[in-house]
Amino acid sequence: MKLLTKVFLSGIITTTFLSCQEEKQHQYFAKIEADKYISKNFIGNGIQWAAYPHADGPNSEWGDLITPAKWDTIYDRLDYMQPQTMRVLDQANWRYYKGRDQKGQPIFDLDNPELKTLYKVLDYCQTRNVDVVFGEWGTPFHVHDLHTKNAKENRFENAYDPQWISLIGQYVEHLILEKGYTCIKFYNHINEPNGDWASTNGDYEEWKQGVIALQKEFEKRGLDKYLNITGPGTVPQYTKKGFDYTGEDWITKTITDIDTIVGAYEIHTYLGTDNTRNGKVAESMHMLMDMPAVNKTGKRFFVGEIGIKDEWDSKYQELNVEAAKKDGYASIYDSQMAVYTYQYGVDMADAVVQLMNAGAQGMIAWDLDDAMHTKDDLGKINQLKRWGCWNILGTELIDRPEDENIRPWFYPWSWLCKYFPKGTNIHKMDTQLPDGIRITAGTLKDDYSILMVNNSDTLRNVAVSAPIQKSVDLKQLQYTANDYKLNKEMGRPELKSTDLVLRKGGVVSLPARSVTILSSL
Repeated sequence: MKLLTKVFLSGIITTTFLSCQEEKQHQYFAKIEADKYISKNFIGNGIQWAAYPHADGPNSEWGDLITPAKWDTIYDRLDYMQPQTMRVLDQANWRYYKGRDQKGQPIFDLDNPELKTLYKVLDYCQTRNVDVVFGEWGTPFHVHDLHTKNAKENRFENAYDPQWISLIGQYVEHLILEKGYTCIKFYNHINEPNGDWASTNGDYEEWKQGVIALQKEFEKRGLDKYLNITGPGTVPQYTKKGFDYTGEDWITKTITDIDTIVGAYEIHTYLGTDNTRNGKVAESMHMLMDMPAVNKTGKRFFVGEIGIKDEWDSKYQELNVEAAKKDGYASIYDSQMAVYTYQYGVDMADAVVQLMNAGAQGMIAWDLDDAMHTKDDLGKINQLKRWGCWNILGTELIDRPEDENIRPWFYPWSWLCKYFPKGTNIHKMDTQLPDGIRITAGTLKDDYSILMVNNSDTLRNVAVSAPIQKSVDLKQLQYTANDYKLNKEMGRPELKSTDLVLRKGGVVSLPARSVTILSSL
């Protein structure tokens, strides 16, 4: 096979290419099928961003610590990431529910500093055209805040308690109709309701009745024109004992029972390291069973939380717990200390490629910032949930200014967001690839983006092409271990020119344990 190589100077990346006719002769190849699709109208990838419940005002556990300068830093970093979706979950009693009056009626309050902090999050999303998955963690005072004064008196009964449902309606009406936050497109009622950690305690019927009641409330207020309820938002790998259904049954039960109500389907997943690196992501979270049923509804499917987390008895989790203990400020059993490592960026990108190729139309990473949550949300500084791209309060909370630095995995996650924008169509591909190589491709109008992950220890060369008439010039970014290191200032890396024209085809060199993005955007 005759290969032609061009070497460019002045910052242009070297790319080996060959003609389209010769492309399939290469040992490894990926040919985009321009008129065949895995999914259309991609929701987009994004990240979880909470309104800092421990630092959202003078009365919070840590005080009003998110200064204007901190907000500017967060905004600037998110402007680079360009998240397409943002999941913003809260608790009623953290924002608008202030207990009960002397007659036992709920006190609804919209004039407080905690709500103004939430506005800062929603202001960003509204001005940047970021779609928001909004909602609450669960029924107030069932799981969260049980230690607080009058918790027993202030709790609501269940997921469909009429008083709570009415308050949610008033709150969402305020946010969308009065404040103008039309960025709120989806509503998530109860986090992971199939879990024994949820306010529903794994009870599907309770959750379903809550969704039905909430939809009626939204319709009564005219809010159904602005947002859809998503669900079930479960963890399919988990099954609560005592019910005649499993965690993986929740999607099909929801489709059967309330498809006319649910506007988009959603699950959560925390994936094992080996399943991710071995290409078993979709299989491990039961997507191969769920997607045919979802596709029949004509509705979209996304992953509302995604991260890497291993079984308790695995070697990876043992090392993770050791690292959390050594850190001194991490929630030992609810942190992923690998977020400090380069490899976490490769693993997360690998998981997303596999899910996109299985039909998922958006992934929301858990999460943006260590300063958002603590174990059981009690606000204890030595129990930070370390899952973030940084800890924006590293100086103030733990006297570690370096903890505020961007961690390596922020960069490939940003590329997954900005180069696969909402509305993208994900294409089928004709591939022959070695172990550890995963590729996905999408188009938005005439622009192409291709994400390539090499999660093996060997450099690989893969021929890439598409049978298209238009000349599409692709630029490139690569995430490699030599360049992306913890506490190394990377600036804001941008695509660099290559000599790869998609119509002609080209061979792309994929370093070991790397992420490569090719895009004409």
